[in-house]
Amino acid sequence: MKPFLFCPSCSSRLEGDANSERGSRCTACGRHWYRNSAPTAGAVIVRGGRALITERGVEPHKGRFDIPGGFLMAGEAPVDGLQRELKEELGDVEVEVGPLMHMVPHDYGAEGDFVLALGFLARLVSGEPVAADDVASVRWIGPDEVDEVGFAWDHDRELVKKALELDREGS
Repeated sequence: MKPFLFCPSCSSRLEGDANSERGSRCTACGRHWYRNSAPTAGAVIVRGGRALITERGVEPHKGRFDIPGGFLMAGEAPVDGLQRELKEELGDVEVEVGPLMHMVPHDYGAEGDFVLALGFLARLVSGEPVAADDVASVRWIGPDEVDEVGFAWDHDRELVKKALELDREGS
């Protein structure tokens, strides 16, 4: 992704490099702009020794699997954004969000965008997950199936493994 050339606030020309520690500076209003990772929140929902994964219905990695979740909105708390995304992607479900299991920076898509993925452990309280919004299908997998699944991102695979291991240990 190319850095901004013009100020998102006042449209004046920017100086400097948004990828640097100092960022780009607007020549008119003086604001600084940085190329930051966009935060996402996802959840591994575990039930009966199996984890819920979702087939991506959109690019990037359409047709591959990941955990349900999505991008946080500006100023949105991670757990609130995750709850919103889970309802959007899984329908009328109630999910109890547990501990944060990982924070992983990674590239996202062909445009060179960057994401900071927050991964939580979660428990289904009520409802039955169905594919909605940008999810093509939902699937429950056990520990012996994790390595056979075509995950969009390796960190999701590792998070699912860790969640299933914790579930097996009763943690």
